Amino acid sequence: MAAKISLMSLPNAKQRTGFLIAVLSVFFLLLGPGTAFLHAQDIEIITDEDALFGDDAVESSIESADAVTAVPGASATGGVVAMPESRTVSATASFLKTNAARVGGSFSASSGGSWSWTDPWNGNNNPITPDEMNLPTTLSALVFFEGRPAENFRVYGSFKTQWPFVASSGPFTAPSLPAGQGSVAVPNIQVFELFNDFSWNDKVFFRFGKHTVKWGVGYFWSPADVLNLSAIDVEDPDVQREGPISLRAHIPVPGTQTNIWAYALIPETDDPSSLEPADLGAAAKVEFLVGNWEVGTGAFVRYDQSASAMLSLTGAVGRFSLFGEGSLSWGSQKSFVKDISMLAPFLVTEKYDDRPFFSGTAGFNWTKSDWDLTVVGQYLFNGQGYADDDRNTLIDDFRAVEPVVSTILGGDGAAALGAGLIYNSGLHYAALSVSKSEMGLKDLSGSVFVLANLSDLSGFAKPSISYRFFDRMSASASATFHFSTSALWGAGDNGEYVVLAGGPSVTLSLSSALGGGRF
Repeated sequence: MAAKISLMSLPNAKQRTGFLIAVLSVFFLLLGPGTAFLHAQDIEIITDEDALFGDDAVESSIESADAVTAVPGASATGGVVAMPESRTVSATASFLKTNAARVGGSFSASSGGSWSWTDPWNGNNNPITPDEMNLPTTLSALVFFEGRPAENFRVYGSFKTQWPFVASSGPFTAPSLPAGQGSVAVPNIQVFELFNDFSWNDKVFFRFGKHTVKWGVGYFWSPADVLNLSAIDVEDPDVQREGPISLRAHIPVPGTQTNIWAYALIPETDDPSSLEPADLGAAAKVEFLVGNWEVGTGAFVRYDQSASAMLSLTGAVGRFSLFGEGSLSWGSQKSFVKDISMLAPFLVTEKYDDRPFFSGTAGFNWTKSDWDLTVVGQYLFNGQGYADDDRNTLIDDFRAVEPVVSTILGGDGAAALGAGLIYNSGLHYAALSVSKSEMGLKDLSGSVFVLANLSDLSGFAKPSISYRFFDRMSASASATFHFSTSALWGAGDNGEYVVLAGGPSVTLSLSSALGGGRF
């Protein structure tokens, strides 16, 4: 009798997930080279070289080597735009192929001053004696190279460095060092992206290496994106995020605007020799149009993480570009605080792998070009936050034991523990950005950014203004106000953002961009 294999017959979650990934891999391999559904001979394959192998513009390569993977017809802000004129692969072969590698990058340099008052309303409000002063200085560069020796083959890599240019690594043992302990200074250089693009028969387009993954559509938050290694920086959401090492297969469905994406993801590790095939993660996504709306749906699975499914939607109504996404996972990677103890580790935590968690977001982008005005807003439901009563109880319990914790860990240790308890603990968040250029003067621009935890009515507001003296030099000034309230359902001093800031603080900053640009 032939042996039967089922998921439940495999002894552990790691083997079951490995088996599932193997089945998915075979499915996509069969889907690629063999099916008439995707490769009917009577359909001419039309492609856009930017969507397959990257934008030839230096600016696009610097900002995001993966930006070119967006589905044709979707704008960067989430709206649907008209399809560009498509070209056949044969017509663009000479354009895609280059005889020499291209090298470029970006350079950024700035310096200024920062002055903070922790609680000027109830404490120090002397303008000439701030509680903290800093000299924020930025000196960073990104260098990339790109080679296209053939129209269907591309190699891309980018490297980052920033000041300080060395970082300590250690401690480690060495006989020549006192007590056998020491550290070593290593260059502060990061391999940010390194991948190659290739294709099979102009039907399936592959990318393998370390690269950013375009998974969600959110601007300030993207709860559906569980693939990239870093979260969106809400104060600088346009910065490209670090992605994992993965094999990506892109299958455009001929005659439609439907795209299929499949990923095999290699987990981050300091010891690659310890990885096994079952450690691979698998993800797949389908993007298609419904009227003037772009819909994306996908799923992710890995044996040591919670399986999740996602749904995204982008479109436009008048001047408004709208976007939304949701993520449903079975279990959570988060450690939830269940109790507060007088003894280390103080916070008693628990993980849940037997219940669903949903997070979702929706937002808009509104631009009026003749006013030089842009407004972006977004709401987030954080399904892995705490219910308001539970959150308030935990914070009150921590305040009761904080003196004991401070005695053992010190003031900074207790503050860090409290910040870890309260960070991202709310259920509802919102962000709003308003920016305008040419404010009376051609080179004068300003913006206001507000971020709030709607569950405890805390947040911060950051108005800023900048002036460009000439192409390579500009100055900016900003103020950051961390706020909270006890009115309505506000948490007052226990509000998330005043706890993270050390109080209802005010920070004034001056900065000057000194040169910089792309090359």
